[in-house]
Amino acid sequence: MSTRVVERRVPRSALPHPVAFAGLRQILGLWLRRARTRRQLDALSDHELRDLGLDRGDAAVEARKPFWRG
Repeated sequence: MSTRVVERRVPRSALPHPVAFAGLRQILGLWLRRARTRRQLDALSDHELRDLGLDRGDAAVEARKPFWRG
């Protein structure tokens, strides 16, 4: 008895469009920037925060937001 290998291919129409990946890449980039800038905001001194027109409480609220929230 011989074994027969059946090859199944996914039709090209079933694969995600490259534009969909571009959108995902943009979202991930935005989330990474938010996380990085919120860490940097949290590390600023009171003097630096005053230069930005923020106080420690405002900065803490923003820094503690999850990266997916705008």
